[in-house]
Amino acid sequence: MLTFVLIFATVAAVYWLWIRPILKSRPELRELYQQEESFFVALREKLKGIKQKLSSVLVIAASAAVSGYDFFAPIVSGVDVSSLTAQVPSWAWPLVLISLTALFQFLRNLADKRHQSELIEASPVGRE
Repeated sequence: MLTFVLIFATVAAVYWLWIRPILKSRPELRELYQQEESFFVALREKLKGIKQKLSSVLVIAASAAVSGYDFFAPIVSGVDVSSLTAQVPSWAWPLVLISLTALFQFLRNLADKRHQSELIEASPVGRE
């Protein structure tokens, strides 16, 4: 599972940082990327103010699913199954916690920047 996640992250990073800019520079693909950018702008506008809440809910749901599996799988199946948390290497847990903390801080910073820009726009000085 960890190998799959690492391979997926590598492929996504190579596409986003290397292949996408090359494709974006092609004139025949310009219209597609303009549509993509407008889609992401619309999605960003729709999710304004709730990204941090949604990511928190996803983390809680994933934690509940893993904990529930570890607790209920042996009861339901009647067979002693290995827990999911035991399959993750011990060195990965600090990285997971650091990554989640960094994600929530990033989302908090986005919300703070948006709030600051809204305050500037609403102030009489910002209207001039």
